Amino acid sequence: MKKVTNVAVIGGGASGLCAAVELVSNATDKNGIQVTVLEKMTRVGKKLLVTGNGRCNLTNMNAAVSGYRGDTEFAETALKRYTPEKNIEFFNSLGLYTRTEEDGRVYPLSNQASSVLDALRFECERLGVKLVCDYRAVHLKEVSTAFTRKIVVNNRDRFDYVIVAAGGKAAKIHGTDGDSYDLLKMLGHTVTSIAPALVSLNCENFTKSLKGIRSVCGVELVIDGKSEYKNSGEVQFTDYGLSGIPIMQLSRFVSMSPSNDIQIILDLTPDFSEEKLLSYLISRREKDTGLCENMLSGIINKQICITIMKECGIAVNGRVNGLSDEQIKSLCTILKRWKINVKNSRSFDFAQVTAGGLNCSEFNPETMESRLCSGVYCCGEALDVDGDCGGYNLQWAWSSGRTAGKSLAERINNAQNK
Repeated sequence: MKKVTNVAVIGGGASGLCAAVELVSNATDKNGIQVTVLEKMTRVGKKLLVTGNGRCNLTNMNAAVSGYRGDTEFAETALKRYTPEKNIEFFNSLGLYTRTEEDGRVYPLSNQASSVLDALRFECERLGVKLVCDYRAVHLKEVSTAFTRKIVVNNRDRFDYVIVAAGGKAAKIHGTDGDSYDLLKMLGHTVTSIAPALVSLNCENFTKSLKGIRSVCGVELVIDGKSEYKNSGEVQFTDYGLSGIPIMQLSRFVSMSPSNDIQIILDLTPDFSEEKLLSYLISRREKDTGLCENMLSGIINKQICITIMKECGIAVNGRVNGLSDEQIKSLCTILKRWKINVKNSRSFDFAQVTAGGLNCSEFNPETMESRLCSGVYCCGEALDVDGDCGGYNLQWAWSSGRTAGKSLAERINNAQNK
């Protein structure tokens, strides 16, 4: 009887499904290999369905290594091997076509995340990949005899090779709650410090009156008096603090910091230099006899204006033409540098990805294989690699998953040809 090589992919998310497709696609003898995806949820790809607000921002044409954190040296090999262009070609080959929008963000032409999942799911079915749902892998061990060596899952299911792609710890509701870490710790692997990333921030004494307001701002993160990160974009005010892409981009630095002295400094008028803004405020005082609460209606949201006025100690029902030089200067300063004290980031339940993860030095970047346990591979968010908003993290999922799948296929091909 012909020997069949059995492979388990633990985790039916983006990197796991991609690894399964790449593995079977590159197998010389497709009848001599059986790949089984083990997914703990009731269906595969649940987290993938909510990415990009349901549209699935599946990569970014600007996804260079500089857009990643964690062990970027490790990540560079897979990211350069499977570039955004090559991953788009991969999806094109599955019948999925894309469009590129602002900032290099790439979406399916259908504008539906379900199209991306379907492309992977249908290809798995075509290639004979088994998708087994409601299966939670909680135990992993290596069993060797004089003649055989197997990787055993849950003390009963035996495989020749295993790819761990069960994600990090972000968004437990979609199935990622740290299983990858627990499984690979059983084989001797270590995990770096982990924290929520791409997540909103809880701020001190934050006014709920700003809830739901969005404003384009310059954003600076200051920790212990030192500027750590700057960017800009649309900031969203919530009843607990700050959100929006520029806030989420810097959130990993807040999550990973042990400091209690963390501030976000907002430039509420990024289109004005400080000199131009001061001139504008002085001109308003000279011309405007109305109430202070309406003074800035031409440049910022009225509710933000009222909040800032109170911050400056200016009576909102006072008259604009009655403002002193000192009040005008104070208003200008806060508009350009509004300091908001940060308590912490929100929890893993609200995060899009995990900062930190499995120690990448314990894996081969060329193959994604464990250096500690032969035949075990890992890919995706479980590893200590996380990227910016805008398709970077799915780009890592595809690139690392394809690397694991292709390298394992080559290994199996070589073994079967001996």
